[in-house]
Amino acid sequence: MSTLTALLDAAPGGRALVIDHDAYATAVLRQGGEIPWGNLAALTGHVAQVHALLDPDAVFIDTGSFYDAYLAATPDLVSAMGKRSRTGYSLRTLLGDEFAVGRLVSTMRTLADSTRRRVVLSVPSPARWLMRAHDRAGTSLGEVGEDHADSASMYLAEWLGRLGSPPLGLVLLDARARCGDSATLESPERLGDYSSLTNVAGHFDWTLAMRFDSSIEVAGDAARATVLPEAFWHGEDETPPDGARFVLTTIPADALPETVLMRRALLKEA
Repeated sequence: MSTLTALLDAAPGGRALVIDHDAYATAVLRQGGEIPWGNLAALTGHVAQVHALLDPDAVFIDTGSFYDAYLAATPDLVSAMGKRSRTGYSLRTLLGDEFAVGRLVSTMRTLADSTRRRVVLSVPSPARWLMRAHDRAGTSLGEVGEDHADSASMYLAEWLGRLGSPPLGLVLLDARARCGDSATLESPERLGDYSSLTNVAGHFDWTLAMRFDSSIEVAGDAARATVLPEAFWHGEDETPPDGARFVLTTIPADALPETVLMRRALLKEA
């Protein structure tokens, strides 16, 4: 049984709603304060609040944000990432930090146990994480080509293999651009281009997917998947997804709490 199948089977009605809630929770629950990635007890309490409010069907963990917080607390690692400007050096150095891997695994297991939900692990796609690691190290790239992205995917595959067997529901590669990305991509990323990642996912029976601005691609078409637009949470007239078994959505930071609660109730009724 694939990890996504297990997630869907455990969800009410066989349809899983996965919420990328960090921006909204930061604005509403934390009043602009940072998510406490470095304090597992505080993070567990934060996630408990989120789940009590939004009742998602999986624990959403943004690995990019986790590592951003980790790097902010470990300047020596940032310095090590920038020691060489060779393409890929900064990402390989970052992903090779064993303490960070151990902390991430502990975080996944603790949050899965406390919520009794599987984890959707959101990971920057190979090209995106490559450029961001170089940006953080001060060795920014001008352009990321297909060969560079493929090499980055091998570093990422090796890193995934060191996670062991956490309670995953999905590994979600986030290929979306974000404000501050300094490099450009030679060509758009596609899930099928990364055989090293599909191989490691197959070895662990993990489901792998890639997230784009308004769509999601799931390896092997394991589920009818869709992305629910952010406008839904502003009360606009998007129709709740009909027939999709896996629904991914982001609640924007400026969504009104009253509207969010009404829209969440609407999804439960759909």
